[in-house]
Amino acid sequence: MTDYSVMKELTFSSRDEFTRKPIAEKIIKLLDSDIDVSPLIIDGKWGTGKTEFCFKLKNLIEADNPNNYKVGYVNAFQADHANEPLLTLIAEVASFYDEKDDKRKNFIKNAVPYLRLISGIGLKAGLGFAFGRYAVDIPDALADGMEEIKDGSKSLIDQSLESMIKDQVEAEKNLSTLRDALSDIASTNPIILLIDELDRCRPDFAVMMLETIKHVFDVDNVQIILITNAEQLKATIKHSYGSETNSHDYLYKFFKYQINLPTSTKDIEGRSVENNVTYFKATVQASKVIPQDFKENQFIYEIPTFLNVGKLSLRNIEQIVRCIETLIIFEDKEQSKSRIVEQILMVFLSFVYMIDKGIFQEIISKEINEDRFMKFINSPEMYFQDRTPRAQEFQTKSIILIIFSKYLPENCFYLPDDYLKFERAVKIISDFLLKYQFHNETNNLVNGKNNNSYIYKYIEHTINNLQLFEIVK
Repeated sequence: MTDYSVMKELTFSSRDEFTRKPIAEKIIKLLDSDIDVSPLIIDGKWGTGKTEFCFKLKNLIEADNPNNYKVGYVNAFQADHANEPLLTLIAEVASFYDEKDDKRKNFIKNAVPYLRLISGIGLKAGLGFAFGRYAVDIPDALADGMEEIKDGSKSLIDQSLESMIKDQVEAEKNLSTLRDALSDIASTNPIILLIDELDRCRPDFAVMMLETIKHVFDVDNVQIILITNAEQLKATIKHSYGSETNSHDYLYKFFKYQINLPTSTKDIEGRSVENNVTYFKATVQASKVIPQDFKENQFIYEIPTFLNVGKLSLRNIEQIVRCIETLIIFEDKEQSKSRIVEQILMVFLSFVYMIDKGIFQEIISKEINEDRFMKFINSPEMYFQDRTPRAQEFQTKSIILIIFSKYLPENCFYLPDDYLKFERAVKIISDFLLKYQFHNETNNLVNGKNNNSYIYKYIEHTINNLQLFEIVK
């Protein structure tokens, strides 16, 4: 679960493993420019760190703020049970000012008629939610209906039919008054509202929020940034208006710009690296459970580079690291014979467990589909017939292939029949295994299916612990 108290303190200086500060800086340049960019979408898939980016962007704007922006954050998912998106947004704007500030009082007074119109008898409950976060700043009279503000407002509870009809007749006037009040309050301090988690809301609430943004908050000096999964939001629109709706056109009639959060970064050699790969290493390094020798095993960080981790969210990566931490807690260190390889297997099996339950079950049954497995680890078969590969051509996935070859219908690394060539190939494999401190297992691994390497008992032990984790996660 997202810890918002921690999120609120995050800055790009504290951590920026995905190199997103330049994106935030470009967004700020757009907001500062004369280009009309609001409302703007920051699009990212679920679990790509959108909320964290949102708070870092907010803190970056406030850290260097020559335009004196008032920057608000709204968690739409937390607000959707109140069923009043306008009330939620107005409450956030009101929170910028002290209770005694005339701007605040005037803004709320001018918002009341339109709030009464759209909210009906449910407004008092909504007020309790929306302004509850700012109880220190809100007078008691406001929670009771705001009757005592200025000249006093009509009761928000005991509305008569006559009053509702009158409000309906004056709807456009009330909306215009609210927009003018919003524009006035933003004239000295431009407003930026960051709206997060809309893709997780009820479809009807999400659509109501979009309509509110379009019809009420499209005023000078107020800029809206929606942080969301655009594809999910399109699905929400279809859910509300029917499958025949052109959800793309509907959504983008509201928004002028879309910023896409990249799912990969460039390494020092200019190669594209999935954010999941980067995040895996950062999460392992930050773990208080994983021992230092494990963190220093560079081979474990190769595993997500050759597996297809693109469909995993950052939350999935956290779950994988939690699997590893659990396995470490269950580990019998006295039985350990090759720490490096055991750690590789621990990480690899945790990834298998999260990515492909089918292959995980095949490993349990010791009957792996060769084509699926080779595709899963993105590895060709290893031939020693025509030429003997050099040890440095091997990768960590090769040791995985060598170990799990026992569970495949046929060996996927092929040794020469000629005795001398065979011995030479075995020597090269042994040299390769040496860098993993696993060379003592060479004969047990290359002599066909009837091998006796202890590593297979270790695999069974690790799988049993992962299955136990299924019970407690």
